[in-house]
Amino acid sequence: MKTAKILKVATFFSWFACIGLTIKSGAILVTYLLSISNPEASKNMYESLNLFEYYNHSFLNYSIIVFYKIVLFSVEAYIAYLVIQLLKKLNIKQPFNIDVHSLMRKISFAIFYLWIIAIVHNTHIQIIGKKHNFELSLFSSDFVFLSLVIFIFAQIVKRGIEIQSENDLTI
Repeated sequence: MKTAKILKVATFFSWFACIGLTIKSGAILVTYLLSISNPEASKNMYESLNLFEYYNHSFLNYSIIVFYKIVLFSVEAYIAYLVIQLLKKLNIKQPFNIDVHSLMRKISFAIFYLWIIAIVHNTHIQIIGKKHNFELSLFSSDFVFLSLVIFIFAQIVKRGIEIQSENDLTI
């Protein structure tokens, strides 16, 4: 019973994260669209994100940086959604199933893609920021280890499915 309650709490927090990250992506997109006609909007895009210097330097670079941020937060929201789906498909009595394995692999790959996008974003920000002495707003890029851990767990689930299938055949 305790595990079921923990999974319900995890589902709640996953929904909370998914909705919050979707709102964050949307807020940045709306602020970007507003900043096209009003450059002052780029000073406080979301949670005091200030990209005004980038806007003044190059609208193209500014647009690319905003695009990175929207994609990064959207991918994080997608990962939270995949976790919700994983928690829905998880059967405590028979946790090793193909849906769980598939979702764990998707989560692992999504986190890996997030890491790649974060690295590209950070490199772009650092090149422009250091060249022009702008404020650097880097995205955390510690995702590769997490991606590997989840991928390993997915392989363990896959092996569990194989053992479970072998046991079903012998009965």
